[in-house]
Order: sequence, then C-alpha cells, then structure tokens
Amino acid sequence: MPKLEHTSVPLWATASPTVAPEPDCGGASYLLVGVGAQGREQVATWADALSGHPVARVVGDHADYVGVDLAAALAEAQVGVRVRIAGPVSSCLALRGVAVNAGVEDDELHVAATAKGTIDVWCSHCTSTSAVEAEIDDVVRCRGCGRSLLVYHHVSRRTGRFLGFQIDAEALPDGLSAEVAS
Repeated sequence: MPKLEHTSVPLWATASPTVAPEPDCGGASYLLVGVGAQGREQVATWADALSGHPVARVVGDHADYVGVDLAAALAEAQVGVRVRIAGPVSSCLALRGVAVNAGVEDDELHVAATAKGTIDVWCSHCTSTSAVEAEIDDVVRCRGCGRSLLVYHHVSRRTGRFLGFQIDAEALPDGLSAEVAS
C-alpha cells in the first residue's frame, strides 16, 4: 500500500484482520452489527462486554440485507447510540456507508474487520461495480466494460466502494505518436 498522507481508506480496511481494540463504553445504547460467522462472534463478544447497557443486534450473512436492517434501526435510534460493525472488509465498508448516510459520526462508530475477502471497485468509466479480491494498487478487470482498472487509494464513505480507473488511460494507443496527438 502506498504511504500516503491523505487517503480515504480507513486503516482497518488495509491491515490484516486482528483482534480489534475495545471501543469506548460511554454510549447511552449500542447497535451491534455483524456479517458472517466471525461478525456474529464479534457481536456476541461485544454484547457480553456491554451487559447492563441497552443493546440491539443486527446480524446476517450478506451486507445488503444487514444494511437494510441497519438503516431501519438507525431510523429509530435516539441520541447517544453507538454503532459497532464487524465482518469482512467489503461488508464493513458498505455498512459504514449506511451508518454515515444515516448521520452517524466517526466518534459514534467503531469498525472491526474480521476478514479481507473481496472488495467492491467502482469503475469511473462505465460506473459499474466489480467485487474482486484485490489490494490497493492492484490492477483488476472491470466486469462492466472490460477495462484494466487500477484500484486507487480512495474509498467512498457513502458507498464503501474503492475507486478504479483505467491503468493506461493516459497512454497513447499503439501507432499514435505524441506529435499526431497534439
């Protein structure tokens, strides 16, 4: 991964999954969100640690379905709720997007990636999204237009998708010289 001063990719989305540090326990209530078996396990661990606090759980096997339930729970949430999300990186990024779109602030949100898995890469050329196993700076094939996309070090807070753009977009096509192109 490039050593960049400014990136929108959260650290937890780039590192190998590890045991997450325990988040604060200063919330009025908690919404614990988990995707997959490891996400459920983390939610159970958090729930045990938060005994005595009001806790709601939203768990499932697919981020799309969990996201619908998360949005509904956040629509009913009151001031002081803290949101904790656990699951594969791609699911965590997407669910963080749901929480951010609902108005959850960074200090009210804790994310623990439990596995790498696939990531969603948004093509800036055809606007399709490809789920791929890749890292930042990898080149992947767009499932929409077939271009070779560079996985850029930008991820949308709203959607959880990485930005992808054609790796050789600025290269001249074969047989075209710089004199002809100008």
